Parts: sequence; C-alpha cells; structure tokens
Amino acid sequence: MGIKRRIKETGLKQFIEEIGKYPVLSKKEESELARRIREKNDNEAKEKLILSNLRNVLHICKNYQDCGLSLSELINAGTQGLIHAVDKFDERKGYRFSTYSTWWIKREIYKAIFSDQELIPKSNLAKRIKIFIPNFVQEHGREPTIQEIAKHFKVSTHQVSNALTELLPMISLDDTQMDEEGGPFIETLSIEHCAAEKFVLPSPEEILKQKQESERIQKALKKLSPREREILEKNFGLGDFEVQSLEEISRLMNITKERVRQIRDNALKKLRLILPRIK
Repeated sequence: MGIKRRIKETGLKQFIEEIGKYPVLSKKEESELARRIREKNDNEAKEKLILSNLRNVLHICKNYQDCGLSLSELINAGTQGLIHAVDKFDERKGYRFSTYSTWWIKREIYKAIFSDQELIPKSNLAKRIKIFIPNFVQEHGREPTIQEIAKHFKVSTHQVSNALTELLPMISLDDTQMDEEGGPFIETLSIEHCAAEKFVLPSPEEILKQKQESERIQKALKKLSPREREILEKNFGLGDFEVQSLEEISRLMNITKERVRQIRDNALKKLRLILPRIK
C-alpha cells in the first residue's frame, strides 16, 4: 500500500493532514468493501478501507509517543496491523471494522515497542490462551473477558490471570474496571511500559497508581536496585515525582535515552515476576 513510503515522501505533518481527507465510512460502505476483499481480493477496496481507517491508527499511536519510538515508526507499525485486520475482517460477523481493527493495530505497535522482550509462554494454559484470544477476536470483534476465558477453559479467573503474566510484558491485579456485562477486560488486567490511554492495555501510570495496588507496588519497588526504582518512579510519576519522559530522565541521570528505556523495561520485567509473590 506504500504507507511507509508516503510518510517519508510527504513528511509526517503533511501525511497526517492527508489522513483527514479520507471520509469515515458507514457500516454499509465498509461491509461492501470487505465483501469485495473477501470474495475478489479487490486491491482497490483494500486501499480504500485502509485509507479511511488511518485516522484510527493515528489516534491510537499518539498515546504511545513516550515509548521509545517516533510517531512515524508507531504509524508504520500500526498500519501493518491495520493491513492485517483488512485481510482478516469478515463483515458477515456484524461488528464494525474500526472496533475489530483496533486489536490488530495495537498488537503490531506492542510488537514494535517490545521487539526485544518477547515472552514465551511456558504453561499449557498460557499457550492455549495465546491461541484462543486472536480466534475470539476474529469471531466476536473484541477481546474476551477474564471470565470468558476462564469459562472456556473451565479454570478459575485467578488461573487465567496468572497465565496472562506469561503473555504480556507486565500484569496488574486490578480488576475494578468492568465491561458492560460486568466482567473485567483483559485490558484492565494488563500493563504496558509507556503512558497510554486504556485501549487494549492501560498505561503503567494508571495501573501503578491504583489505590488498592499501591502498597504491593511499593513493596515490589523496594526489591529493585536504586537506579531501577528511581527510573520507574520518575517515568510513571510515583511517590513525590512528576511524570518525566525518557528524554528528561536521561538528561538528569546523564545516560542515553535508550539506556533509560532498557533499564526501565528490565525493571518492569522484574516487577512482573515479583508482584505475584507479594501479598
């Protein structure tokens, strides 16, 4: 589709302006495009569906700008997810493409951000959940709730939460936010390493500040090295610190921004292992 080339050739600012020129599609219009793609592999329909949904990619990417990647890099990754969603979308399921594609867009963004932090599931349940989630998204156009996963595998929600720690860079025990059916989304149980709104995963700042988790978080932080603890506290605005960007922390600590990111990410991986052991 040449999206990456377009960004390079037109410049990011102009590219963002161009995104606004493509109209938002009605459900009927996107369904017709999806049908043409499904039945005829229609490239013209693919491009129209992609271009009309780039504003969703941009909207999501703007929430990940403090994650070590430029906005252009995030858009490139998110667009790959959008393209993948176009190929997988089935309009006969009845859900909107924008809802369905969001999961795939974020999936590629996370892969780009955490490219050196792939987590390999060890337990059988985690391996089965890893396969189950994208299949569920394909069928229902949204992520499953913890309860839905537990019911499917006939296990407890606690077992599901533990298994999810093997699949995500970080996990929170927060279950206070509910979906419309009264069940917590996977997104409310997981955490990523940068300030972002609660789309698929909430920001670490939001998770780490949850009142019911604060005491456990503080205990876990004490098990990190002083430098690791300081970087997390500054980056996520914990304690008396204001939220600081990786660039600001790098200047204060006289180390490179990339080194700050590495220390932060390693510290978060340690927290992932420490938190389940703290009561």
